[in-house]
Formats: sequence, structure tokens, C-alpha cells
Amino acid sequence: MVVATIFMLAGAALWALDAFPTLQAISRQTALVSSFTPYGIVAWVIAALILLLAARGTGRLVSLVAFAGMFIHAGIFLPYFETSYQAPTGAPPTVKMIMLNLHYGHGDLDQLWAQVKAEKPDLVVLTEFTEQSSTVLTDPQWQALLPYHLGTTGRSSNRDQFGDSSGTQVLSRTPITLLGRASGTENANLAIQVTSGGHEFTLIAAHPINAVRGGLDGWLNEGAILADFVATQSGHPLVVAGDLNSVPEHLTIHNLVARTGLHQATQGWQPSYPADRMVPLITIDQVLASSQFSTVRVARFRVANTDHLGSVVELAQS
Repeated sequence: MVVATIFMLAGAALWALDAFPTLQAISRQTALVSSFTPYGIVAWVIAALILLLAARGTGRLVSLVAFAGMFIHAGIFLPYFETSYQAPTGAPPTVKMIMLNLHYGHGDLDQLWAQVKAEKPDLVVLTEFTEQSSTVLTDPQWQALLPYHLGTTGRSSNRDQFGDSSGTQVLSRTPITLLGRASGTENANLAIQVTSGGHEFTLIAAHPINAVRGGLDGWLNEGAILADFVATQSGHPLVVAGDLNSVPEHLTIHNLVARTGLHQATQGWQPSYPADRMVPLITIDQVLASSQFSTVRVARFRVANTDHLGSVVELAQS
């Protein structure tokens, strides 16, 4: 009974961090733990099984509490399966994007090129882009497919942890124009005007700092800067894409969506991080879009030497 109670309290705590996002700002630890709020359902399931198998008589009735918690907690997953912004079956995309965090430039460029060559995207968004990655800007095969690019390049690094993450690059099949860059962020967050599929829109290539590197204050501050930056472009068709260093349940994403009215371009539960040491557990590589966009396809792919899965995202713009 005691063990089951501990699991139920853990599930309730994770549910509270989702239901009341401001609790995430109590400390760096609560911000990090809230990355895993969907997994609270596992705590409820374990508690229910313990009570069913170990409790006797009326004690088993307590399992109803665990089952109720499990079903309530399952509501966290519903936005991942929201269909309001899903394109009709067979609808052609107007823009196809590939995005990847290159992990301080260590990501395998040959494997990335194989994915780019197969998908033939209109745009590629690369974060943690360093001098080690810069061959993609001059390689003839890359230039033939994606001749235009804008962004910044970080310093080369041989470190797996805390190298230069500042570089953000956008490669494009068609001409693109830099509209602005967020000020006050460690990594480059860029606003770029794009024309694709006969439609114009603004792309925000985003990479705010995480709570591990920036601490609670840095994470919250850069989340607010990004929300302000995106809001300045929200009068136009708009897409935000990149490593947002927050999961959809995080306070920073709640605030961004509240400021801009963007929606998640999702197709089910598709975690993207960490991809180098274990099964990906959390979804920090995201695309958010304005109401003019519907989602045709979202897929993940693996590239060696980076801790993120890459993403292929196809959107239809009305």
C-alpha cells in the first residue's frame, strides 16, 4: 500500500506540473522534471497493478483511485493526436522541411545528405551548426538541390558536452530573405521570408537555450524572448521550426502558443531526444504553425553522432 501510494503521488505531481504550468518555474529541477509529465501515466499504472495484486478486501477499492488517475493523466496525450489541423488524406504539401540538431556540428553529414537526397525538401533547418558542418554550404551536390542559405556558424568543437551551439542555418531550394534575428539569445533565432509552393510565409528557425545549460532563469528568459520575437511576425502565415528545448507541456511553449495562436504540427507520439544513448523520450524538436497550415506528414529519422532525431515535416498552406 505504501509503495502504491508513492507511485500515485508521483503521478499526481507530474499531472500537476502539466495542469498548472507555472509550477514548472519553481526551480530548475521542476522545469527539468516537467519534461516527463506524460510519463506520469506509468506511475498510475504501476500503482493500480500493485493495489490489484497485493491489496486485500476493500483495500482493492483504492485501486479505483489509481485507475481514475491513469485515465485523467491520459488526457496529456490528446493534443498529440489532435486532428483539427491535419490535412485531408492525399492533400499535396506546399512545403517540405527537414530539420536536425547537429550536436555541435558532429552529426554525420553523409547520412544527413542521404535523407535530404531522398526527400528533396524545400527547406532544411540546422541547429548547432558549426564550422565542421560548413561543407554543406559549398558542396556541389548540396548547392544543386539547396542553392540558397542564410544563418550563422558556430566554432568547431571536439567536445560532446557544451560546445558552441550558437549556429543556426536555413538552406532553401528557392530564394530566401532574412527578416531579423532575436536579440539576447545565446543561439541564433532567425526570421526568414520564404516562398514555397506558390505561397509566401515567415519561417522562424528557433533554438532557445535549455534549462540544463541556461538554468531556470536563462530558459525562461529565452523562452520569453522567442515568444516576443515570434509575435512580431504573427500577422503573416508563420512557421516556427527547430530545437525548442522545451516539450509541448512546458510553460515556455504554453506562453508561446498563447501569445501567437500557433498550433503543433504533430502526428501522434514522436519523441526526438535523446537519440544517441537510448530510446528517445521527449519531444523538443518541434514545428508550430499558424492557422493557414495543416499537417500532411511528420516523420523522424536517425543520423549518427547527434543526440537528436531528425524530422521531416510536410505542411499544406491554404
